[in-house]
Order: sequence, then structure tokens, then C-alpha cells
Amino acid sequence: MKPSTTEPDRIALARLNFEAIGEAAELAANYADMAVRFAAVNDARGAAYALRCAGASLLTATQAVEMLRPPSGRRGGA
Repeated sequence: MKPSTTEPDRIALARLNFEAIGEAAELAANYADMAVRFAAVNDARGAAYALRCAGASLLTATQAVEMLRPPSGRRGGA
């Protein structure tokens, strides 16, 4: 039997999840800024690294947002 999560627990988990989303998005912004700075000094290796990290941070934030969405029902089909 699956234990039910109480409403205060759900609220606390959602709050933590939103904090994680914000942190991941902020990290992505910082890495994007680093990529700009590396590009300004013609450092392709540094720019590529910073952009990979920015992408990974955005993916993390996106996945966290998806976890907050309620499951959608099936549409049409047989």
C-alpha cells in the first residue's frame, strides 16, 4: 500500500522544487555569461565548456518543472 502524502508535505516539496528550479536557472545564466566572456577573448574551448554546462543546467530546470505538472490524461485515440 502506497503511503499518502499530506498536503503540508506536498506544499513543502513543491517549495523545495521551485527553489531547485530557480537555482538551476540561475546557474545556467551564470554559465551563459561565462560563455560570452570566453568568446570575447577567443577561447573556443572555454566557451564550449560553459555552453555545455548552461545547457545541462537548463535541462535540469526543465525536468524539475515537468515534475511539478500534474499528469495529463490521454487524448483521443483508440
